[in-house]
Amino acid sequence: MPFDTELARLTVNLSRIAYRSRERAEQDSAALGLGDFHWLTDESTQAFTATDADHVYASFRGTEAKPIDWIKNSKFDPMVGELGGKVHSGFHSGVGEVWDDLLAVIAATGKPVVVTGHSLGGALATLAAARLHEAGHPAAAVYTYGQPRVGHSDFRDLYESRLGHVTYRFINHIDIVTRVPLLLQKYRHIGQRIYFDAGGTVHIGASPWKIAMEDIKYRLAHFGRIKEAAGLSPHEMDTYVDLVQGI
Repeated sequence: MPFDTELARLTVNLSRIAYRSRERAEQDSAALGLGDFHWLTDESTQAFTATDADHVYASFRGTEAKPIDWIKNSKFDPMVGELGGKVHSGFHSGVGEVWDDLLAVIAATGKPVVVTGHSLGGALATLAAARLHEAGHPAAAVYTYGQPRVGHSDFRDLYESRLGHVTYRFINHIDIVTRVPLLLQKYRHIGQRIYFDAGGTVHIGASPWKIAMEDIKYRLAHFGRIKEAAGLSPHEMDTYVDLVQGI
């Protein structure tokens, strides 16, 4: 599925709704015209599904801790998981917590699935899409916002060959969460980059070089200002909503 601005606006709102209580999430998804709501939850993973006439949507909640806290506390240990590639063991386990219920709902609808999430939720959405593909339910689209890297190069290559053409990964300039786990830890990103520069201008399919140059320019302009240069504020869910609504 080619990049769709309206679908981006819908999925970024679904990603925000995933942070809400079950009751509020059901109400807010209904306000967007979606029905057949299912709340999926276990110890550390929360997600929901909802449908319209054409698709079933699966939205994963991100971390409710401060991003810097779970970045520091995560070991990023790899394991062989989705598609046969090495993936982050914690992210893999998170999807596993709701996998049976998610697969049952997706299979019952018989509709193409769109998967989304912000932050940790974006990582879970990516691995859920990979699992769904292997289960015979390839995603029609995957839209993630401020997601961390989820796997090594072997996973990236397998994922790209199957789902790279329908995966759109949104990055808000120096968002720190999009920089972890580190390249030195052998983790790699997946999907097509949708990049917002410091001025909020969107660059669809931005090259790594473009992102690196914008990064350097921004950090030089804010040299010595720790808060502005840390990359935490650009990660906020509401910031992504505002940026995507402005495309």
